[in-house]
Amino acid sequence: MSIAALIVAGGIGKRFQSDTPKQFFNFQNDIIINHSIKKFLKIQKISNIIITIEKKTYSKYKSFIPKNKKIIITNSGKTRALSVLNGLKKAKKLKITKILIHDAARPFFSEMLINKLIKLLKHYDCIIPAVNPVDTITYKKNIISKKEIFKIQTPQAFDFNKLYTLHTKNHDKNISDESSLFFKNNFRVKIIKGEYLNKKITYKNDLPNETSNNFYGIGYDIHKMVNNRKLIIGGVTIPHNMGPEGHSDGDSLLHALIDSFLGAAKKGDIGTLFPNTAKYKNIKSSLLLKKTISILKKEKLKINSIDLNIILQQPNLKNYKEKIRNNLAKMCKIKKDKINIKAKTTDRLGIIGKNKALACEVISTLCYERSN
Repeated sequence: MSIAALIVAGGIGKRFQSDTPKQFFNFQNDIIINHSIKKFLKIQKISNIIITIEKKTYSKYKSFIPKNKKIIITNSGKTRALSVLNGLKKAKKLKITKILIHDAARPFFSEMLINKLIKLLKHYDCIIPAVNPVDTITYKKNIISKKEIFKIQTPQAFDFNKLYTLHTKNHDKNISDESSLFFKNNFRVKIIKGEYLNKKITYKNDLPNETSNNFYGIGYDIHKMVNNRKLIIGGVTIPHNMGPEGHSDGDSLLHALIDSFLGAAKKGDIGTLFPNTAKYKNIKSSLLLKKTISILKKEKLKINSIDLNIILQQPNLKNYKEKIRNNLAKMCKIKKDKINIKAKTTDRLGIIGKNKALACEVISTLCYERSN
């Protein structure tokens, strides 16, 4: 299976009201199209990234586009459909068998979505992500169920030969979405759950500002308490006769914190990123946190706030909360007033109350770093 990604970037974006085409507008320290390009470049299964751009526009902004042998530039057309057809012709020469098509002005999709689409290409010829509307929809004075309405997103995934055949036979040059060709010809279309954050930028106020730029993540972790193990919470060793059992050092608080960061960044979970293999046997959780924070940094995400619950019957953590807070601030490189820690018991109820387990809960808030 030879897979390419086709990014359509030939639009002018009149509604964006800028002298700079929206796909080349600076956002979060990079131009908008590069947010998509960089995500596709991270997927090893994608052999080529074809970008359709108007000639004069490309000559003006080509220095901003990453230099990579996978990237191929071709001319855009007068309409989106013609731009896509130009890209498909280029892909045909590369003997591509599967293709993802994406709008350059839609930078907020996740790598997880790309991988899901690629996996489903083994079973379907057309896969599109979609979300239900949040607003009530009416048509000719009738209210339509939200469950029956879908807002289609990109990237979309296709069997290349079928899409190429449909496009070359298509006489409607104003179609705005390739899946419509599959619908019109009664081909089966697989609709999967899209991402509500994955919206297309049409107007300038579609770009998140400092206050609407937050992403939230939840983390939870529980460990069995056993004898002859150190009790480490938030990177702080606390004197006690028992500690958490685990493949690593068992720092439940840092594990929950890592999961919350990965959740907010849409990067999966700690078990996937750091599996129970020999590589991570007895590793310090602080090192895993450091690796996680480097992932956030690459995505230009910064930590805005952290709220933590430590649920443990014994020992009493009253004298350690501030030390844990200071250590977390140091590891996360944020001010300690952005961290709130609560130590709770279960009033001797359940396995935690019987000193058989320790649990931690975390909610974290991430936001994009401010653009220059």
